[in-house]
Amino acid sequence: MPGNLVQDDLVLRAVAALHGDVTLYARVETGPGGVCRIDLAPHAPGCTRQLVVLRGTSAFVDGRPYALTHVTDDGRDLSRLPDTERIARLQEAADPASPCATAHASGSTELDPLLERAAALATRLALPAIAASLPNQARDAHADALGIGTAIDSLRDLQHHAHHLYGRLEPERALSWFLEELGELAQAMRRAEPSVRLEEELGQVAAWCLCMANIARVDLAGALSRAMHEEHGRQLRKYGALRPYVSYEEIS
Repeated sequence: MPGNLVQDDLVLRAVAALHGDVTLYARVETGPGGVCRIDLAPHAPGCTRQLVVLRGTSAFVDGRPYALTHVTDDGRDLSRLPDTERIARLQEAADPASPCATAHASGSTELDPLLERAAALATRLALPAIAASLPNQARDAHADALGIGTAIDSLRDLQHHAHHLYGRLEPERALSWFLEELGELAQAMRRAEPSVRLEEELGQVAAWCLCMANIARVDLAGALSRAMHEEHGRQLRKYGALRPYVSYEEIS
């Protein structure tokens, strides 16, 4: 959501609540490859914290999606804190009534109290899950090392657009449909059907990958980047150079 469309922090929180996302105030540092880290430093005069929308392992800053690489609390690694303290710090950062929220709120603060409470409640209910996932949220900027940074950014944008187009189904039904499309692709390949048919089925499978990533609240671009980086390292360790797979047809 472009930041210039929503000036009121409370409205942004309410919109995030409708999508099951989490909003909080934090200092944001962005880096190459579309990654960012956030710091939950306390509010102070001249505070540079801003409202961030968290969607699983993605962070939306001014409407732009980033892969969340690290979360710190005034410079301390948040994953090293006890669970109760970690959740408390996240709740404080997300509290719409906090001094930081009051100081940073822009535009009209006239909002239906019921909507405001619903946004605050949805945020608090989602925080334990966000907190529990933090120790596993380390993200390395592999994309630049492989020269695929622009492509990874485009995939991250595609996932964002897929969320607005497809929404977020319940996991069981989505998985059933995803497996159905995967089965149709497998059948088309086994039958050596025309490329136009394979293109159609591959497109459906790719679209469902984006949908499944949104349901699981996973940054698909970051996951793909890491998978390619791991394969890059495996080939270098084993062969000393890149040796892509070659089909038997190409050999003969």
